[in-house]
Amino acid sequence: MIELIFVIVILGILASVAIPRLAATREDAEISAAVANIRTLISDVSAYYTAKGEFGSAKWSEITNVPVKKDTNGGDTTATADAYLKVGDAKDCIKVQLVNRVTTTKAPAHIKFTEKTSPNGVCQQVLKSDPVKKAYLDSKVIYTDATNKQQKTVNNAIAIGSSTSVY
Repeated sequence: MIELIFVIVILGILASVAIPRLAATREDAEISAAVANIRTLISDVSAYYTAKGEFGSAKWSEITNVPVKKDTNGGDTTATADAYLKVGDAKDCIKVQLVNRVTTTKAPAHIKFTEKTSPNGVCQQVLKSDPVKKAYLDSKVIYTDATNKQQKTVNNAIAIGSSTSVY
């Protein structure tokens, strides 16, 4: 009987160590998946824009398979409408906006990322992670406005299209 008590105590100690590590591993996987989804989204959008030259009336589902929340009803909207990247349980962690090239100002086509105002849980960890923060949320598109020759900056954006490369 004493041996059984010792076995139960040892199993309890092992469980108290293993369960928190398992939860941390799941969060790390969610962060990695979010980073991979963002990279895939940028690659898909860039390839589509390079092939077609504009987004026009294309729907998100025609451009990428990355899980994005398109509208409040769950339907598919045009790609120039805002969409939200799903991260873990948060369905609106990162807002994604696609912007066509503006020919009058020579502003390049770009994809703009906006973080959720009050994130929590895995979404908060994804937004704080270096790959997302430095590569996407702190990125800028800088161009010279053709109408007034002034340099313009679009924050939280990455240029897309045939003149850009995404790695």
